[in-house]
Amino acid sequence: MKPGPLQLPWTAETVPHAVLDILRGCNIRCRDCYNLQPDHIKPLAEIEAQLDEMMRLRKLHSVSLVGGEITLHPELVEIVRRVRQRGLFVELFTNGVALNDDLLAQLKQAGANVIFLHIETDQRRPGLPAGATTEDLKRLREEKALLVAAHGIEVGLAVTAYPDKPREVEDAIAFTLESPHLCYLLVTWWRDVSRMPAITGDLSTGMYSSSEKLRPGPTPHEVRPSELCQWLEQRFGISPFAFLGSNLEATEPRWISFLTATVHRQDELIQQHSLRPTWVEQAFLKASRKLTGRYPFYQKQNSKQTGFHLVLNGLASGSVFKKLRLLGSAARPGARLAAKRLLFQWPATVDESGRVIHCQCCPDAVLKDGHLVPLCISDLVGKEKADNREATLVPNLI
Repeated sequence: MKPGPLQLPWTAETVPHAVLDILRGCNIRCRDCYNLQPDHIKPLAEIEAQLDEMMRLRKLHSVSLVGGEITLHPELVEIVRRVRQRGLFVELFTNGVALNDDLLAQLKQAGANVIFLHIETDQRRPGLPAGATTEDLKRLREEKALLVAAHGIEVGLAVTAYPDKPREVEDAIAFTLESPHLCYLLVTWWRDVSRMPAITGDLSTGMYSSSEKLRPGPTPHEVRPSELCQWLEQRFGISPFAFLGSNLEATEPRWISFLTATVHRQDELIQQHSLRPTWVEQAFLKASRKLTGRYPFYQKQNSKQTGFHLVLNGLASGSVFKKLRLLGSAARPGARLAAKRLLFQWPATVDESGRVIHCQCCPDAVLKDGHLVPLCISDLVGKEKADNREATLVPNLI
């Protein structure tokens, strides 16, 4: 029987990742943007204070910078530098419109580790015509990925899985595996946050909605984790490596990662192998926690370390000869071995009783009013209070 994915051992205090929301406002338009707040740029001092508070609440290994469009922040490079000065790795999420050689050189010098590019067909943006085709999308993604990679910064792709466009998810997976420049893919299932009710609470005390009912509108079928894993196995030959359950059911995945070793030669994918977890990975997590005080989240691309991991994984799983064949391909002149990480996540939702269901411990949490809440619904937390406050103020102004 094939081994199942590794259930990550994180707790509320030992989650190794969190998110810094540094501004609101954007230079393009996306379909169904989850940002519900007006344009606003956070001062550097406020961002630093939030980062320090998150480090107090969690044993962080890395943070993600999100917006809005982060390149609109005038102190983005300094933010990256301040994160790295605290011994953390940093991932940036951007639509890539404002990326150029000068900015990328500054970000590299400041210590940026990964840049995730958010480029989709339903965006109104430069470089992508109205009614963009698959080839238009692929061309722009390749152009931006090559630009980032040329500066020695690792590249990822961030996409939204819309129920009416399943082919775009398939294309994004294929592009990530085939591209010699991409190391990461983040797929977030679509959620119509505009229909969700206001939410109270936080990750430590529990989260609830004031009304358990969504606003009227269609509720499309959402792919279940088991369906996704079966399809990925059949279509791409990849198997789940690790997962997080939900706050209500720890064994029900809401966050699944896949780890695939790839070999490229002359920019062409010539071989790939999906890894399954063994006791080796479990021992590595325990050792990292004991020796460094925190679990790993980001891992820098390193072909020698990837090769060593393949051998250990092969010995532990009894498939060492498959791994050695892959390493043999990687040893050929002009070949390059990489570890590609694909992550699929289901955003928070509200059940019939009004409870908020979210990823266990939520690695993508942000600080709001001093409390950690999931990024995907952060604008809904406290929304009812804000709405009531505005309603109270209006009569006084008339």
